[in-house]
This record gives sequence, C-alpha cells and structure tokens, in this order.
Amino acid sequence: MKEFRLGLAGLGRHGVRYALHLLRGEIPGARLSAVSRSDAALGREQAREWGVAFHEDTLSLARDPSVDALLVITPAAHHPEAVEAAADARKPVLVEKPLALDPASCDRIARAAERSGIDVMVGQTTRYEGPIRGLLDALPTIAPVREVLFSLRSEDRTHEKGVFSDRLDDGGALLDSGVHYFDLLPFLIGPITEAWCERSFVRGTPIDDAYTAVLRSQSGARAVIDMSRWGSSRRESIEAVGEKGILVASRTPPSLEKIAGRERRAIPFPHVPGTLVPVLVDFLRVCRGEIRPPIPIADGRAAVALADACARSGGSWIPLG
Repeated sequence: MKEFRLGLAGLGRHGVRYALHLLRGEIPGARLSAVSRSDAALGREQAREWGVAFHEDTLSLARDPSVDALLVITPAAHHPEAVEAAADARKPVLVEKPLALDPASCDRIARAAERSGIDVMVGQTTRYEGPIRGLLDALPTIAPVREVLFSLRSEDRTHEKGVFSDRLDDGGALLDSGVHYFDLLPFLIGPITEAWCERSFVRGTPIDDAYTAVLRSQSGARAVIDMSRWGSSRRESIEAVGEKGILVASRTPPSLEKIAGRERRAIPFPHVPGTLVPVLVDFLRVCRGEIRPPIPIADGRAAVALADACARSGGSWIPLG
C-alpha cells in the first residue's frame, strides 16, 4: 500500500502536535516529509532536528514533489491561500479549524477545491473526543432534546509564544474556540434559525476573549454558549436537556453522565487518548480514496457562518438562512 508523504504548514504549538504524532509513527501508512513555517530560522532548526525538508512558504511546500498531501495548521487568516496552493498542486489537504475567518473566505476555499477537484477535510477535532461521541450516541435516550448548554472557562495564554495573542488572525474566543460548539449544534438540535450574542474584551485586545450566545433551532430548541478564555484554569462541560433526561459531558476531565429524574449514572464512552490520531487516520483514508472527507468544507463553513452571525449580532437577534 502506498505510503503518503505529508507536508505540514505551520509549526506553532498545535502544528508541532501533528508533527510529533507522525514522527512517532502513530499513523501507519503516513510520514512527515516536509514542513513550512513563517519564522524561517526556527522552521529550519525544527526541520533539521526531525530530518525533513523545509520550505519558507506554503506554496513552495505544496509544490514539493516529495509531498503527496498537505496539513494546514496555520492561523485561519492564511487558510485560503494555503488551500489554493494545494489546489494548484492537485493535492488533498487537511485544514485545521476554523476553516477561515469568515464565510466569504470559506467560499474562496470551496471554489479552489471545486476548480481542482481536490479533497479538503476540516480538522474539527472535538467530534472525535470520547465524551462527545458518547453524548451524540446517547441522545436518542433523552429525545427530544429541547436545550443544550455549553460552558467553557479556558486559560489565558497571551504570553505563551503568541498563543491567544491580540493578533487579528487568531479569531478570538468566538471563532477560534467557539467554532467547536457551532460545529456540534446541527447534531444536537438541528438547523439554526436565529442567533444572539454579546462579546467581552476583558484583556483589552482587538479580539474577544469572552462571549455569551443564544441560538434557536428550526425545531424550537435552543442552545446557550457561555465562554471565556482570560483566566488561569480550565473547565468545560456540555449539557443536553431532553424530555426523557439530561446528558452531561465534560471534556476536562473526560466524563459522561445521564440524569433521569433525581438519579445520576455514568455512561461509558469511547476511550480516545488524543483526537489528532483519529483525525489523521481519517485524512489518510481520504487521501487513499477510501472515504469522502468526514468533515467537508460545507460543515466547516456552516460553523464559521454561525460564529460570524454571532459576531455581527451586537446584542440583537440575527435571522439565519
């Protein structure tokens, strides 16, 4: 079976995680062959350490004949040009979430993919987490679902090598982090018809670091998302409230419970040590033509469109679709 040689664009904290999984041989049939990074000095140093080729930009990386497919783990502002580079080289590409900063940029990605015929998969890693998979599988036991509550308190990493910085290509709490929840909503309560949101800028940067959003679905169900990422600790939970019970999932630490009446009991869920391995395994299957992208461009765009509507809300209800 052909070994796929992967080129990795972006060697920040998250990009290095992708690289290490490949370098440790955790994805049978795939290996890291080349990388690119905007900081050329650091990029060359990492490439030498790992024994792979280095390119100063994504276009050069995509054109490398030793690269069969691309992993784009750069800031979202650079995703359209990276996918266009992959499209010009006729190579499949995995793009980290969010797909882009706004719906128009997502459409630019879609046009490039359609024009060249390449496969594009979006790295919405939350779909692969054990408690989330368990929650989705258990939804029929509490149906119909009338309400979903998301709560996240995340660390402020402003001073950790630029992560969560005030760069406008970060996307902020609403887009960069909240897109995980927007991606899950169709599976939980169906198509969204209205959105309301209020954002906060606690650290005084140009991008939001906290928000509260309320979204209504076609079925009449609603979702409430309350999130901040300016503190020093992390806690995250998701509650799905149905007529026959309540499911409570925690991502940190992983757990899943069902509440029926006044009783609570733990529910088993798949053990997933890390989400990047199954994401890369699925992408490899896409590259081999075994499956269509499990998270296609349309799904990535839908999540970005919800975040965009919330950003435009300004405390007023926004109709969707």
